[in-house]
Amino acid sequence: MSQLEIWVDFAPIAIMAVAFVWCLARILYLLLVQNVSVLSMVSQRKSMPEYGLAIVAILSSVYTLLRPFVPVLDSWAGRQISPVPYWALGVMAFSILLMIFCQLRMGKSWRIGVPEALQDGQKLVTGGIYGLSRNPIYLAVIMYLAGLFLLLPGPFTLVSCLATYVFLRPVIAREEAFMEACFGDGFLRYKQKVRRWI
Repeated sequence: MSQLEIWVDFAPIAIMAVAFVWCLARILYLLLVQNVSVLSMVSQRKSMPEYGLAIVAILSSVYTLLRPFVPVLDSWAGRQISPVPYWALGVMAFSILLMIFCQLRMGKSWRIGVPEALQDGQKLVTGGIYGLSRNPIYLAVIMYLAGLFLLLPGPFTLVSCLATYVFLRPVIAREEAFMEACFGDGFLRYKQKVRRWI
């Protein structure tokens, strides 16, 4: 196995591990130290786009984790050889760093899912990276999947990226309706000033 094959096979797993450990640590820190439950999605009825996002996330994660050990998955996914594997890994790693930075910038306001009502500690975050994009965490997710497509080009990774973008649109619309209801004119001014993606 060449050095490039090792990078292509195992660097995505390491990147995913960093993202998983970070998110788990962030959730536990906010819960145990800040007394903030960020898992708003647990108590809610899920929409079809949310189920779609979950299915795409599970399938692309399973593919990424198992493909080094089950080579037939690459042929099932229609994988081709990447023309830019190191660039692709760079995009994937950068997207995880962006996600971490964005979550830190949100502080106690970060939630997974839309809460039933505005919770203690939640505020409208509009500065820093949020002054450039209203949804930089979702942008990071799309960048990660674009990097995965660049690393493992094929129909499966392309559809994963495109489907995530399609499923995110109604999820973002729901979040924005919540923000408008909670923050009123302040959110509307922010929405007029800052684009949804970039």
